[in-house]
Amino acid sequence: MGDIVEKSKTKKLTVKDLIFAGAFAAIYLIAVLAIMMLVGSVPILYVMCPGILGVLLGSIYLLSVTKVRKFGAALIIELLFACISTGFDPIAFTVCVVSALLAEICILIGRYKSKLWYAISYVFFNIGTAANFIRIFFAKDAYIENLQKRAGGSFADGMVKLLSPWWSWIMIIGLAVVGGIIGAFIGSKLIKKHFEKAEIV
Repeated sequence: MGDIVEKSKTKKLTVKDLIFAGAFAAIYLIAVLAIMMLVGSVPILYVMCPGILGVLLGSIYLLSVTKVRKFGAALIIELLFACISTGFDPIAFTVCVVSALLAEICILIGRYKSKLWYAISYVFFNIGTAANFIRIFFAKDAYIENLQKRAGGSFADGMVKLLSPWWSWIMIIGLAVVGGIIGAFIGSKLIKKHFEKAEIV
């Protein structure tokens, strides 16, 4: 009975786990902001951000979740990302939460051991980076109107042209998925080469 209780305790996030997950969430957010500063002023690159972020940030995500190996590591990163990036828009915030929960379910299916399921979890997790764009499907006119008020000028005009086709939100989700697949592959290789050998994860 004591062994069962002890095992159940080890499956819960400890203070150490929370500190570690929070630290990597901060690193993830800093990386997101840095990338957005570089590409966010060009409409076509801004639209491609879900793919770009997916490719470049897979190693940060995978290092965090494979180190903690408990429910909540992915959710912490996504919630902090959602708080900063969505402005608490209910649609975008919900997309982030759902993508994080799907990522957590994937990790759970792999029993916190499967490298394949960790990689799959990142694909779902990265869909959260497209959360703001997914609002186009639910409230396209409101999204474009808000964009014109917030950005103005040529940037808003360029974004309107890119987002006007009905299939634009499908393209953006596709970029998030493809970016997640590539990022998971790169992240898995980097972790195996540099961190597993050092017994960090």
